[in-house]
Amino acid sequence: MVSNNWDDKEMVNAIQNGDRKAFDRVIESYYNEVYWYAKSLSRDEALAKDMVQEVFLKLWKNRKKVKDGTIIKGWLYRSVKNNFLDYIKKYKRETRLLEITYLETLDFIVSTENEADLKRKAEIIEKEIEQLPNKCHKVFNLSKKEGLTNTEIADYLGVSIKTVEGHLTKALKILREKLKEKIQILFLIFGR
Repeated sequence: MVSNNWDDKEMVNAIQNGDRKAFDRVIESYYNEVYWYAKSLSRDEALAKDMVQEVFLKLWKNRKKVKDGTIIKGWLYRSVKNNFLDYIKKYKRETRLLEITYLETLDFIVSTENEADLKRKAEIIEKEIEQLPNKCHKVFNLSKKEGLTNTEIADYLGVSIKTVEGHLTKALKILREKLKEKIQILFLIFGR
């Protein structure tokens, strides 16, 4: 914690004036506490460290905009929470777009193919799913075949939601690349 002879008002004023030592004292005083808060939100060590680093960097870069009377600890906690929420929104949006593309591709294949062509393409898709890296394959099957949510998969595998989303994103990217090439070859072979 911050030494008793420095209160938040003095600390904020010192930081606003560019006092690097005061800023270093804030980092020393709050880093571990803020890190554990970030880790409790993200359940991911690397992400927690990144968020905490971003928050302290933001404090320093925006030091002149920090309002008088700000309680530093509260500001740090609120900033970590906001960073985490921004991260979740961004990551979910990216994952969702990849899932939509995958599903639209499958829908297109189903709606435009006869049964024999559809069976060949389904076999190709299944083969590519089987060739995914082990963890991606497992997460993909739990999500797409078993219908589990990302949270359920994370709990089941004992990993973070971020890890599950990362594996799904990776699997969908791999499948999109591989299937795009193979489906195009089938179109050429069968004249479609």
